[in-house]
Amino acid sequence: MQLGFGVLVAKATRSNAELHRILPADQQWKRFMARNWIVMGDPTSSGGRVITASNRTDIEGMGVARVGDKATCPHMHKGVFAIVEGDSTIIIDGQPVALDGCALACGCRVMSSQQLRVYVSSTATTGGTASPNMAGTQRAETPLASGRRLQFDQAVRFTGSQGMPLRELPYTLHLANGQTFSGMTNALGETSRVSTRESVAVVRAELRPPSAMSGCCERTLLAGIDDAAVFDVDGVITTSDTMGTSIVPVQVPGHERGLTQGEIEMAQLVFGDAIDYSLVRIHNHGYWMLFGMQPEDTVVAPNGEIYFPKDLYIHDYSSGDLRNQQLFIHEMTHVWQHQLGYNVRLVRGPRPNMSYDYVLDDVRLLHDYNMEAQGDILADYFLVAFRDSQSKMSNTRYRTTFGIHAQLKRVLSLFLASTSDKRNLPRTTR
Repeated sequence: MQLGFGVLVAKATRSNAELHRILPADQQWKRFMARNWIVMGDPTSSGGRVITASNRTDIEGMGVARVGDKATCPHMHKGVFAIVEGDSTIIIDGQPVALDGCALACGCRVMSSQQLRVYVSSTATTGGTASPNMAGTQRAETPLASGRRLQFDQAVRFTGSQGMPLRELPYTLHLANGQTFSGMTNALGETSRVSTRESVAVVRAELRPPSAMSGCCERTLLAGIDDAAVFDVDGVITTSDTMGTSIVPVQVPGHERGLTQGEIEMAQLVFGDAIDYSLVRIHNHGYWMLFGMQPEDTVVAPNGEIYFPKDLYIHDYSSGDLRNQQLFIHEMTHVWQHQLGYNVRLVRGPRPNMSYDYVLDDVRLLHDYNMEAQGDILADYFLVAFRDSQSKMSNTRYRTTFGIHAQLKRVLSLFLASTSDKRNLPRTTR
């Protein structure tokens, strides 16, 4: 592709109709085949706007948008999403430039409407020079400044320990030559294409929590906000052989262990033999990576495993303080639910504000409470029955209630009679 610059039009504000009148026929065809660069404020196909762009490169005062920059999607998907497509042969401040029609992470498209001066065309041969404010602050590797094409590229697909794509997560790739490329993974867990002038290895990667997270369990979210994953990468090199198409899978290293004997014995006090404890894995680090999945997957124990951020992880929860033991029993409740066939993923993901609160009465049993309230009921029962610690209950209304042990045993009567009975699973999401 070749860049065409402002020699074709006098003003960036001219409409396509005006261009048709003033351009010769051959230039009209070239212009028709062009794809304009996207800039700050350009619309999206769903009625949104591009809201971030380069602060170093602009076209007549409007920042140039690149892969990783954000646009709103206020109607269809109701959120802010990254641009995930661009021209990998044109790097603006470390990222491919976004062009008219490029996709957002939500599937909508960005549309050029504010500038007609700078574009990419597969047929144009007309040259020109960019305005000083456009090229004056470019990094050395930017094709705008050097005019050299990038002949090598590569993309990475990040997956978790279960092989699931790590979707819509901020990343930074570090190359052996010192270059860095940042952006956000797309719906398949893939990065934007990394383009270089020679073959260069990607040696290190960083994955960071998304700016907004929701789901189970909110009590662990704040502890995981700065829980970035930084790890070495092997076998990822920019290449010219399959330029534009190659993608190298990279599994993010896990930090996991099985249950300790103390943890098994502690959980058996509540769940008995209803759980296959040999299947349970405790993950240290990377709890937030679950939020790279689709909304229905944003849970603590989506597959019967428990993910803790580093600040909440300990090597043996049975030797921890009462707060850690209580949290462990709550999370083991989700493992119990999962192993009995309850679809924790489907139920919890779309309900980020599910209540943990519960009110005891003379009628309801455990199955009459939602999955999070069940976790707190069983964790509070553990504290009262086995740790003599009513004052530490999660539900503050019962910390001084006389006879709370008997009330908890009543609501848990069916559960205590048979912890493996599926009739104990939640029948409500409220």
